[in-house]
Amino acid sequence: MKEIGKLDITDNKQLVLSVGEFRGRQRVDLRTYVKPKDQDEYVLTKKGINFDAEWIDDFVELVEKLKDVDLEK
Repeated sequence: MKEIGKLDITDNKQLVLSVGEFRGRQRVDLRTYVKPKDQDEYVLTKKGINFDAEWIDDFVELVEKLKDVDLEK
């Protein structure tokens, strides 16, 4: 997987966006990583999503809708 970017969620948790190939198909992976107390590096967790790259436009459109949502409720 090729890492595209990461977002620090807390002091010991990150959200990592990656792309890669699985079974001959391009995939997008959005996964949570955590940093255990006794380690300096983040480790992969099972929490996240993985989907076919052909859905990128639909996924971006879905995320863009968040701009129109009143999150203060």
